[in-house]
Order: sequence, then structure tokens, then C-alpha cells
Amino acid sequence: MRVIFLQDVERVGHEGEIGDVADGYARNYLIPRGLAVKASKGAMLELEQRRSAIEKRQAEKESSAEALAGDLGGKTIVVKATAGEGQRLHGQVTAQQIADAVLEQLGFEIDRRDIEIAEPIRLLGDYLIGARLYKEVKAQLPISVVAAEGSGRSPDELPEEDQPQPKAAAEAEAEPEVEPEAEPEPETEVEADAEDVADEEEPETEDEQ
Repeated sequence: MRVIFLQDVERVGHEGEIGDVADGYARNYLIPRGLAVKASKGAMLELEQRRSAIEKRQAEKESSAEALAGDLGGKTIVVKATAGEGQRLHGQVTAQQIADAVLEQLGFEIDRRDIEIAEPIRLLGDYLIGARLYKEVKAQLPISVVAAEGSGRSPDELPEEDQPQPKAAAEAEAEPEVEPEAEPEPETEVEADAEDVADEEEPETEDEQ
């Protein structure tokens, strides 16, 4: 169905534009919500009468978008991500993460589908991301991808209570080492024989005195 857009519809059409959409989409969504009307002769005539006012509003929106693009280009958006060793992320930064960070830090809402990530972001660091703000107006968003708290740190950087203890040291601390008692040495046969010989050599008669 050919319709005339009465309001801006994200990624579909802008106010005053004429476009073709699916019949069901027009009847069930656009027309009931006052976002568009069927492009009849009467609607086309009315559109021409309102053309100057529509173009004025569009020019104002475009001007505001260009000013916003300049502001966004001068601000760095911080995106936190989980990272491992070597500054490598667990996964990659998504357009939704960037959109959420822009809304939280700058108070401006950008549809994730309007964010352009040229190459997958899989490392910590600084990047420049494109974003469409209105029609052909685009902004370059400087973003800084930083490690989320608790990620990407070596054991030496962890708090003392979180640092792993060596197993041997932990066991030694828990159970002190006990030295085994020495066993008495058994009497040898040589020593016993020597005692017997000594007994035999002792004098027993009076003649020897």
C-alpha cells in the first residue's frame, strides 16, 4: 500500500514522505496510530498544502541533529566490558551496549540499528563509531572500552583477601608438622657375645690369686 507519512517512523519513513509498505503493516499499525494515511487524491492535495510547514520542521530537525553531532564528537563515551588477559574481551562490544552507554551518560537515545561498527571490537582501547541521527546526518562517537570491575586483573592486582594461597603453605598453616618419635635401636648380637666372653674370663679359683 502507498502511504503518506504524517510523522517520522524510525527506519521506515519521515513526515511528508510517500512510500510503499505492506498492507497489513499499514492497516494494523501505521494508520490506526496516526503515523500515516493512504495516499489518496485528497491526501495528496492536503500534503501539498502542508508541504512548506513540513519542510520547515524537517529543516529544524536536521539543524538540531547537526548540532548534536558536533557535541557528541567532542565527548568520549565509556563502555565497560568483561576482559581477560592481554586486554582481550570476552566476546565483543555490541551496538546495544554503545546505545545504552550514550543514553546513560549523555541522555540521548540512539537506536542500536543506527549505530555503525565498522569492525568487531574485541580489545580494550579507544574507538570511533558512526551513528545516524536524522536522515543523512551522522555523528562520529569517540568511545573508550574499559575493563569492567574485577575483570582483566592478574592475581597480584587482586585485593589481599582474594589472592590465592599456595596449597603447601595453606596446609602447613592448618596442620603443623610433627616429627616422628625415634625408635630404640635393637641390641646387636655382637654386643651380646662380647658380654658373654667377659663373663668367661673372670677368675673363679683360689690358685690364681
